Amino acid sequence: MMFRKNKKSKHSISSVDNTKLISANSSFAVKEAYNSIRTNLLFTQQGEKCPIFVVTSPTANNGKTINSANLAINFAQMGKKTLIIDADMRNPSLHKLFSLSSRNGLSEILAGLTDNITVTKTGIENLSILTSGKIPPNPTELLSSPRMDKLLDFVREHYDCVFIDTPPVNIVTDATVFAQKGTKYILIVKTDSTNVPELKATVDSLKSIDANIIGFIVNDVNSETKKYYSYYRKYSRHYFYNYNYSYGGKNSK
Repeated sequence: MMFRKNKKSKHSISSVDNTKLISANSSFAVKEAYNSIRTNLLFTQQGEKCPIFVVTSPTANNGKTINSANLAINFAQMGKKTLIIDADMRNPSLHKLFSLSSRNGLSEILAGLTDNITVTKTGIENLSILTSGKIPPNPTELLSSPRMDKLLDFVREHYDCVFIDTPPVNIVTDATVFAQKGTKYILIVKTDSTNVPELKATVDSLKSIDANIIGFIVNDVNSETKKYYSYYRKYSRHYFYNYNYSYGGKNSK
């Protein structure tokens, strides 16, 4: 495979919905919440040159895509050369957040239509995106292919950290294919959308394939969230909370 970068996109952070992505205009509480998450994630690196974090959720509309983007932005802001990969090839949306084209992306690479890994720089320093590409008929097969392994090996050599946005675990199996690829899982849940049985099904599914679950991000934390706490403690030492950060809107993923 040849590694090739696009020229810097003409779009900047001002092209994006600032109410969803963190920026200089975000509230102190929101920025500190992501700083806290970043600190916890850095402690999980254990000497890795380039950790790869798989971001997923039990069901749709939990905020996984926006958290994938915000985590990547937060790491880029501290000077880490960061790549975010849109592996939700069934319903891609990262390119929309950054006003980019999704063409010539992940699906084309994995299908063998190109050997060029073409990433696009964003208007955010140190942050690049590998978009989803054209929606394929066989995303699970593509993600579990040897070309995906080669791609991950390649990006590990060129970045300080990588975030992969994947489909919800309880809907399709796409996210589970990364379990044996040296990755770490971050689960996104939303208090008014995710119930405990759904979360348990997700954790059980990932644990059954020995996935490394390193933590949870809980959106819209309130008093009702207490029902989740004892469940989290059964499965992970790391707990990440995104206090009262509501994304809203039908496009929250």
